[in-house]
Amino acid sequence: MSRIVLSTSSSGLDDMDISHNVELIRLRIHVNNVEFIDGKNISSERLQYLMNEVSHSPVRTSPAPAHEVAVMLNNLQNKGVKEVFITTLSSQVSESYQIIKQVADSFQDSMDVYVYDTKDLNACEALLALEADRLMQQDYSMTDIASRLDALRRSHQMLFAADDLSYLIKNKKVSGAAGFFANLFSIKPVLQVSDAGAVVPISKIRKIDKAFEYMIDALAETMLRPDSFAYMLSAGRPDLDQRFLQMIKQRTGIDRLAVLPVSSISLANHGPSGLGLCVFKGDVPSAAQLFKTTVIN
Repeated sequence: MSRIVLSTSSSGLDDMDISHNVELIRLRIHVNNVEFIDGKNISSERLQYLMNEVSHSPVRTSPAPAHEVAVMLNNLQNKGVKEVFITTLSSQVSESYQIIKQVADSFQDSMDVYVYDTKDLNACEALLALEADRLMQQDYSMTDIASRLDALRRSHQMLFAADDLSYLIKNKKVSGAAGFFANLFSIKPVLQVSDAGAVVPISKIRKIDKAFEYMIDALAETMLRPDSFAYMLSAGRPDLDQRFLQMIKQRTGIDRLAVLPVSSISLANHGPSGLGLCVFKGDVPSAAQLFKTTVIN
């Protein structure tokens, strides 16, 4: 093995029931001032329990430490790896890209390390990492791989809504004052990832069902295209998931949809009460075929 793909654990690959060769750089999750290693000593299910039943202080995340990234790259070098392609979650929402890039630069005399800012989150990062892995195995150059991922990223759109804004407020995804009034008036912001990779509100709606309708209507035409891959991001709330899937079926006629898990990192930042709707339009990652679709009854 002389080439390998790494991804930050924010991709959620740990929770996807698929076979892959991507190794993960594990971010940290802090609950009640206790540090956990994402995917090692805390799972999505455990995190949901702590957030819903135990935690009385903000849950937050942090990047993998620089020394840990350095050890990981050094171990790969000792195994004879010559080229490493690393995908990270958006540099607009985490310092992971900057930290990993700085460490990678220190290996420039001994390894070829390409650090790629996906400017996206969750399953999109996972799908880009899987695409990179496929192309690495086919001996594409890393610059060509980056160009391919750029094209896929441009074809992707994600909308997200949360029923409970408390985690968004605690983690400063919504300002304290804005969050207070949003909660007071039951406003549910619909969020999207901008072209630059920032999480930005695009609409403020009073009820969560109306937010869901907004998301579905905004993406319905694209979802119905034969050259698209649409999927739902689930935070593990079956009641919300089923409600949303039924609304998709009623408003679009779609009766099958891939349902992918929100990563633990996003759960920590946004809370367990939200969900997302995403679609690749016109240019679809090859890994899309790995995911089973859920029948909407």
